[in-house]
Amino acid sequence: MRVDRKSWREALPFGFCFGPEKYHPNKTCAILTRLLSRLTERMPLMIKNRPITALVLPLLCLPQLALAQQGDLQTPPVDITLKQDYQLPQADAQSRAILAAAQGFLASLTADQRAAAVFPFADNTQRSNWSNFPDGAVKRQGVKRGDLSAEQIAALDALLAQVLSAEGVRNIRYQLAGDDALGATDQGGGGGPMPVNFGSGFYYVSFLGEPSETAPWMLQFGGHHLAINATVFGPDLSFSPMLTGGEPLHITIDGVEIYTTEAETLAAQALLDSLNDDQKKQAIRSDKAINLLLGPGEYGTVLAPEGIKGSDLEEPQQELLLDLIHTRLGFANDDDSAAMMAEVEAGLDQTWFGWWGPQGQPGAAYFRVTGPSLALEYAPQDGDGDPTDHAHNMYRNPLNDYGTAWIAAD
Repeated sequence: MRVDRKSWREALPFGFCFGPEKYHPNKTCAILTRLLSRLTERMPLMIKNRPITALVLPLLCLPQLALAQQGDLQTPPVDITLKQDYQLPQADAQSRAILAAAQGFLASLTADQRAAAVFPFADNTQRSNWSNFPDGAVKRQGVKRGDLSAEQIAALDALLAQVLSAEGVRNIRYQLAGDDALGATDQGGGGGPMPVNFGSGFYYVSFLGEPSETAPWMLQFGGHHLAINATVFGPDLSFSPMLTGGEPLHITIDGVEIYTTEAETLAAQALLDSLNDDQKKQAIRSDKAINLLLGPGEYGTVLAPEGIKGSDLEEPQQELLLDLIHTRLGFANDDDSAAMMAEVEAGLDQTWFGWWGPQGQPGAAYFRVTGPSLALEYAPQDGDGDPTDHAHNMYRNPLNDYGTAWIAAD
C-alpha cells in the first residue's frame, strides 16, 4: 500500500489520535497511558504554560485509557503467508556466532521459561507483538528480563552482543537506563486508572522458530520504546522493523551525562546545515514537527517520497546522508550492517531526506529518510514540553520487512 500520509493528524501540535490506538500506536498518545497518574504533579506548570492543553488533555486521555483497559492497544497480527519450505544459503561465521549465542541463552532457561520464550515460526500474532507502549498498556509474550537470573541476563547480553554492534548494545543500555529513570519518577507502576510498568525489568525476549542453520528463525527483544526484530535466514539477517527512541533521552550513567540519540540528531542537523537555500526549500517540509507514521501496525505502508532527492545532493552531502543512515543501521552487527549499507548506497540517488520542524535545535524536529531499501523516521514527542527528551524512531526495509523477501510465499 502506497500512501501520502499528509493528514490532519500531522498538523496537531502533540500528534493526538482519536481513533483506535492499534492503528496508529506511535502517536504521542503513548504518553497518555500514564498521563492521568502524573497530571496532578504537572498540572500547575501546564496551566501556566499551556492552559488550553491543561483543560483538553485529560479529556483526550479517557478514550485511549478505555481502549487500553479493553486490551485494544495491542498491535494486530501481520498478514504474511509463509513458504512451505525454505532453501537457505549456507550460514557464515557471523550467523553461526549468533546461533551459538542463541542456543546458549536458551540452554540457560528453565523448562517453563523456554516454553514461554519459543513460538512457532509461523506465529504472525507474536511476530508483530511489539509496541512503543509500556508494559501493562500492552501484553507482551516471552520471558521477562526481570525474571531472569544474573547468569541468564549475562547469556542474553552475550546474544545481543552478537546480533548487534557495540553501538547497538550501547543504545539498548541507554534506553533501559532511561526507562529505569522513568520508573523511578513514576514509582515504577503508573497507578491511576490503568497499571503500567517502567524499568529495565519489563523488557521481553522471545524466539519464533528454533534457532537453526537449516531453517529461518527470529529473535525479538523489546519493551517500552524498543523493539529488536531480527530474522535470521542462513547467513543473512533482517532487522526490519526496528523501534528505538526513549524517554528520558537525557540521562546520567556512572556520573556521565548521556543524550541517547545524540549521534543521529547531530548527523541530521549536519546534513541540514550543509544544504544551500534552494536545497533547503526542497528538504524542509514544515516548521512544525509531525509524528511517527511507520510504527506498529503499519506493515505494508510505504510513504510517498518527500524532501530532497539523493541525486540532487553534492558528493560531500551524500556522505553526510550516509553518515546519518549509519547512525541507525549501525546498530546491527558490523557484518550485517555493512550489507545493509551497501544496499542503501546502491540506491542513494533514489533516497530522499525530509525535515519537519525547527531548524536549529537538534532533536526537536521530525526527519525522515526514505529509499528503495529503507525508511527511517525520527519523531520527537512534545507532550512534556521538551521535544528533545522523548522520541519514537523507526527503521523499516520495505523490501524485506520481517524478512519477507526470504520467507513469504510468492
